[in-house]
Amino acid sequence: MVNFDNCKKVVNRMVQAYKLKTVKALCAHFDVGSSVITNRILRNSFPAEYVIQCSLETGAVLQWLCSGERDSKIAGIDKENKSIELSSEDLEKLERIAALKMTARLLMMSISY
Repeated sequence: MVNFDNCKKVVNRMVQAYKLKTVKALCAHFDVGSSVITNRILRNSFPAEYVIQCSLETGAVLQWLCSGERDSKIAGIDKENKSIELSSEDLEKLERIAALKMTARLLMMSISY
């Protein structure tokens, strides 16, 4: 089972994964207003769609993005050696979400052409 961190820590790990300096830069990368991510942090609303996109684009491990546990798999980012248990059902759900996100992105790209 994954122990999710608070939203601020998750967003900070996404900033690290993209090797950016600020949350504002992260918002620009996702092409959203800075209030989108800021409101997520203030409400502690887990940014699942951005976490999945970050993992797909940077190669960062979902478990690291979500909880700070395990190796990030990104060069230049310090790793934290903590153990984590993730049920196969939870992993399958995350993989399905990631696949759906990728399919939606490909569909949107094909529509724009």
